[in-house]
Amino acid sequence: MITVLHVLEATEGGTRRHLRDLVGALEPLGFRCALAVSCRRDPAFRGDVAFYLSRGLTVAELPMRRGLAPIADVAALLRLIGCVRRVRPSVIHAHSAKGGLLARAAGAVCRVPVVYTPHVFPFLMACDPRMRRVYRLVERGLRCMTAAVIAVSEEERREAAALGYAASRIYLIPNGVDGKVPGEVTVRKDGELRVGFFGRLTAQKGPSVLLETVADVVAHLPQVRFVFYGDGTEADTLRARAEVLKLNDAVRFLGSVAQGEVVAHMRQTDVIGIPSRWEGCPYVVLEAFQAGVPVVAAAVGGVPDLIRDGVTGVLVEPDNPEALCDALLSLLRDPQKRRRIAEQARNELARYRLDAMAAAVADVYRRVTQDLP
Repeated sequence: MITVLHVLEATEGGTRRHLRDLVGALEPLGFRCALAVSCRRDPAFRGDVAFYLSRGLTVAELPMRRGLAPIADVAALLRLIGCVRRVRPSVIHAHSAKGGLLARAAGAVCRVPVVYTPHVFPFLMACDPRMRRVYRLVERGLRCMTAAVIAVSEEERREAAALGYAASRIYLIPNGVDGKVPGEVTVRKDGELRVGFFGRLTAQKGPSVLLETVADVVAHLPQVRFVFYGDGTEADTLRARAEVLKLNDAVRFLGSVAQGEVVAHMRQTDVIGIPSRWEGCPYVVLEAFQAGVPVVAAAVGGVPDLIRDGVTGVLVEPDNPEALCDALLSLLRDPQKRRRIAEQARNELARYRLDAMAAAVADVYRRVTQDLP
């Protein structure tokens, strides 16, 4: 049996879901999983820790810090090395930048191969140009400690190659979902129409870009309402901006939704806006496919891998409220187009299955462990 130690600091959003889905799908394939995680970023992750413990998994909580924190990083590294020596994994799977840094260092010390999934390289995120150079140098320096890179998007695959990884060490494995659909595609033609936003209210997800489209959309289609599901650092700013723009009648902020309830809430909307500024392989697109609701999304990261423009969704330039507004109006005005896109998108789910994702990841584990001397 291959024992896999998953290391994750970024315990929120898509990486949180990816870890939970992957661990659950690996167990039936004969893998034993253990986790080294931090709850600093999102204390609610302790609920996930309790879930893993209830399944009999070994879970070590490490106080990893986001961003550069040399003293804290050394302390976390020492604890991670101790965890590796206790668990004695066959392979370490590092998720996201900080987990990737610490896990690869611990793997080098303990002579355990490390598989790394960036879930968006840190230098692809919005940051100071000097920090972007630093992140790129760090990632380049960690190549020798990395047995394999799992890219969740074509963009990540290209960037891994640009960092100097051999093609034989890069595996393109997009995220997957169970493929279940809750019912037939439903298209509303009359009455109130809803544009939905589902995600963290942070700069990355671009909810402010969607908010800036509200007045123009409603001016053309007064029956449209915008609903924002999520919470985050921009929540208060967005509510204040909505008041300044006098949008309170057209906008509702409805808070976070449990992951298992997202698709059901999506089915209460007519179009889903995904105005992200950077992404890996966003689950929100796949969830919209499941819900049977057409998507307008910024063409960033792995989004163009998932959406064929005009066929399974509509792609727009990122950070462009005017383009986003025009795309939303084109769908809201045309119920037949909404139906056609939603039905075509559902057909794409067969390409993004959770079981296929887990099987591909499992194959990477087998390859890197077979390469050991």
